[in-house]
Amino acid sequence: MLRTRLFCTISIFLCALYSSSAQSLESQAVAYERIIYDGAPLQEVNEALVAKADCYQQLGRYKEAAATLGRVRMFALEPEERTRVMYKQELCWYLSGDFAQAASVVSEVEADSDEILLLHALVLAYAGRYDESELYAARYISRDGESPHLAALLKLYEGHPQPRRETASMLLSLLPPAGHIYNGACGEGLLSAGLNAGSIAFTVANLLGGYWITGIVGGAIALNYTVMGNQERNIALVQKYNHNSPIEFGDKLRRFLMELE
Repeated sequence: MLRTRLFCTISIFLCALYSSSAQSLESQAVAYERIIYDGAPLQEVNEALVAKADCYQQLGRYKEAAATLGRVRMFALEPEERTRVMYKQELCWYLSGDFAQAASVVSEVEADSDEILLLHALVLAYAGRYDESELYAARYISRDGESPHLAALLKLYEGHPQPRRETASMLLSLLPPAGHIYNGACGEGLLSAGLNAGSIAFTVANLLGGYWITGIVGGAIALNYTVMGNQERNIALVQKYNHNSPIEFGDKLRRFLMELE
């Protein structure tokens, strides 16, 4: 009982401490925005924006941090400062899960350190830009000379996912279960083929039985639903694959690079 009470007391204290810290960071972010709003000199505005972004980053609000850094007047910064700010922006977009935005910053950040090389490699991998990612990853693991892990890295990239095309998926969906097999959903493909076969069987049975209107109209409606359903489902599968496969590859690369450390 005493141990339980002690654990509860510590938990309450930590929650209160975190809440107080979060409120303090929020207050600081508001204060920095006030400096900007009051028309401070350009240098002070840039410093306030960077400091505000740091507050958001500590709060885990990475998208807001990246957006805040995007307001910094880059032309007023020295080259080293500009690189640091752009690196922080790329990192925040990456941490927010917006890999396309993070990748758009890569060309603005000179890869002059190990941490930037690593970030570029991961960002571009998660964004599906595998060739560019491979170059940065190879440079990262070879920073101290030729790496014995280079062959394994190149092999990993050789197996990178290929994007699937919606047009090909739509055409194949007309021949169930070809579209589903193309998208790696064999079980759904067999079910789809069964539904299409059932629609055709219904149409043929009614026509042979002399129920022409029922066979033609009912069969056309049934086939329309199954065929259109196939197309819509296969397009959704393509979009899901093209979204998830770069993330899965990025996770593999991240684990690979972490194991080398």
